[in-house]
Amino acid sequence: MDAQQMQKPDKKGSPRVWVRVVLVVSLALNLAVLGVVVGAVARFGAPGDGPPARADLVGGAYTRALSPADRRKIGRQLMRDQNDALPTRSTRAGEYQNMLAALRAQPFDADTVNAILQRQRDFGHKRAELGHKLFLQHLSDMSAADRSAYADRLEQGLNRHDGDKKRPPSGHIRGFRLLAD
Repeated sequence: MDAQQMQKPDKKGSPRVWVRVVLVVSLALNLAVLGVVVGAVARFGAPGDGPPARADLVGGAYTRALSPADRRKIGRQLMRDQNDALPTRSTRAGEYQNMLAALRAQPFDADTVNAILQRQRDFGHKRAELGHKLFLQHLSDMSAADRSAYADRLEQGLNRHDGDKKRPPSGHIRGFRLLAD
């Protein structure tokens, strides 16, 4: 047999179709993986980014470092002072009813909704200011030794989650940096 007869029969198109199918499938899988990654980043943010700190939870570290008795004392004082200085529960509930009515109104009146939201925001700010005042008064009333012990508990709470990738690193509160950084 000569060299031409020993060659395999020529199957035109067969290897090329198979290679094209593999390339198309590979491309489709790569695009799917890319889509999942881009979707995750779009939904959850880039690695290391956490959600911004909620303004109403920023004080949580400070509150958790208080003793249960101190938390109760400040909470009771907040409720007493809040009842004197802030809208009643029924007034606040009425604001939500007003919002429901405004959302369903035809035509929609953005100014009415804005006014309701401003009143609710003002209530939140006043409550936060009252809590701030009471907390600062509590810290001022502490002895130097009690404040130092409180600072130790606060620091321990901030460092509690070292190594936990879902939590902020040592000395960090999501959305905030301590001066030590």
